[in-house]
Amino acid sequence: MTNDDIIESLVNRVKKKDKIALARLITIVENEPEKATKIFKHFENINHDSYIIGLTGSPGVGKSTLTGAIAQKMLDEGKTIGIISVDPTSPFSGGAFLGDRVRMTNICLHPNVFMRSLASRGYQGGISRAVFDISMLYEAFGMDIIIIETVGVGQAEFDVYNLVYTVVVILVPGYGDVIQMQKAGIIEIGDIYDVNKKDLGGEDIAVQIEMMLDDTIFQSGYRPPVVLTDAISGEGIDELLQCIWDHKEHVELSGNINEKKKNRFSYKIKELLFTKVEKLIMENFVDENEVTNIVKSALEDGKFNIYSSIHKIFDKITLEIKKNS
Repeated sequence: MTNDDIIESLVNRVKKKDKIALARLITIVENEPEKATKIFKHFENINHDSYIIGLTGSPGVGKSTLTGAIAQKMLDEGKTIGIISVDPTSPFSGGAFLGDRVRMTNICLHPNVFMRSLASRGYQGGISRAVFDISMLYEAFGMDIIIIETVGVGQAEFDVYNLVYTVVVILVPGYGDVIQMQKAGIIEIGDIYDVNKKDLGGEDIAVQIEMMLDDTIFQSGYRPPVVLTDAISGEGIDELLQCIWDHKEHVELSGNINEKKKNRFSYKIKELLFTKVEKLIMENFVDENEVTNIVKSALEDGKFNIYSSIHKIFDKITLEIKKNS
């Protein structure tokens, strides 16, 4: 069988709810993203929309355990769920632990759940480049809910905001004072704020968030709620899930869901274009020997010379583009 025949066979099996075929297609789009076009052309007649939820927060806040607890409640309501858990890739070894499912042993074998762990592979923003494509495959499969659990992020990694319809920002006691809270970029993207591990406290963090929200004007009329949970004991999970459904209802009734969908596709289109342009430039215009010579010159003649050298490379690229246009 040719590669096209294999892809078509896998697609047909996915349409029949074959999870093994889904797993193989995910592997293809993760390792060979250029084949996404061949895969998704077979799903053009499918109009199913999943509701996409993002869970983000610093390392150790309990994202995986919370994901499992939320997913269990959704399963109890009869939902089908696709989970995408992103783990950081080591900049030294290139490996990733992919240990999220260890926190979700109670649901990972449930027939209405499909979970995929993947490495960030150096992609910035707390996610992986393949996340959008995998979410599209989940939608084609017919999942009711997609949950994206990000890498443990810092103060500025919030690309998940561009890919989901509801963002749950997770914090824990000991996060820091009110100044630290205001510095954190992810604090600005939340639709719901969850203070997890409430058995360790957390009321002060909740109060600080509420105070920040009090000083914010919400044009949409929706004010993000603040919830305290203990993902291990299950305390507060029902309230958190209700907040998710309330926000889902808000974005759907207000029409904001359409803007979120536009933002999601706009983000992916730009990311694809940037990736293709980067590859085009690196393969056709950037000579590794030239880069080596610039580095050598910087070490010998002065580090500030790299700016003029790089400018010359861009002039060469611009000239070549104009010549071929």
